[in-house]
Amino acid sequence: MDAQSSGPARNFSVRYVTLAFIFIFLAIMFFMLGAWYTPFHQVQHMIPENMQLKRQNDALRRQVADATTLNDLKDKQLASLKEQLSLQEAELIHVNKQLHMYKSILDKRKGKGIYVLEHSAVMANHSITWKALWVKGGSYPRYLRGSYDLFAMDSAGNKIQLNQDTMRYKIETHMLIQQTYDWDKPWVPTQLELVIYSARLKEVLRKVVAIQGQ
Repeated sequence: MDAQSSGPARNFSVRYVTLAFIFIFLAIMFFMLGAWYTPFHQVQHMIPENMQLKRQNDALRRQVADATTLNDLKDKQLASLKEQLSLQEAELIHVNKQLHMYKSILDKRKGKGIYVLEHSAVMANHSITWKALWVKGGSYPRYLRGSYDLFAMDSAGNKIQLNQDTMRYKIETHMLIQQTYDWDKPWVPTQLELVIYSARLKEVLRKVVAIQGQ
C-alpha cells in the first residue's frame, strides 16, 4: 500500500530466496516426471518384445514335443522291427536244425540196423537227463524191437545202471527218446553208456557220451 495515497503500490518485488525455492521446486518436479516416464516407457517398449519371445518359446516347445514324440515312435518301431527280426532268426535256426536232422535221418535210412543221433546227457539239480534220436536203417523188417540199458560211470571205475526196469523199444523209421533219472550217489558220473539189445537179447549197439553240466 502507498503511504500517501492509501492505494495499492505499483511496484512489485520478489525476494531471491523465493525465486530459488521456485526453481528448485520445478527442477524436482521435472526430475520426478522424467524418473517416472523413463521406466514406464521402457516397460511399454519391452511388452511387445516379451510377447513375441513368449510366442517363439511356445512354438519351440511344441516343435521339441513333436520331435520327441516322433523319436519315441521311431524307437518303438525300431524295437518292434528288432524283435521281429530276432524271432525270424530264431525260427530260421530252428528250421535249419530240423532240416539237418531230417537229412541225417534220410541218410541213415539208406543203411541197416539202428543208429543213434543227437546223443546227449546233462546233469543238473541232482538228476541226469538223457536224450537220443534213434533211426532204423532199411525198410525190412518193418519194425525193430528189443530193449536197452543205461549206465552212469566215472573214470575211477564206478558204474551203475540207471534204469531199474527193462526198457523196451519198437521203431519203424525213427524216434526221439528222453529220460530223466535222479542221482543220489556220493560220486559224480562223467559218462553215460547206452547198450541196445535185439529182441533175442543180442547186443547190437553200445554208445558212450560225456555227461555235461559237471
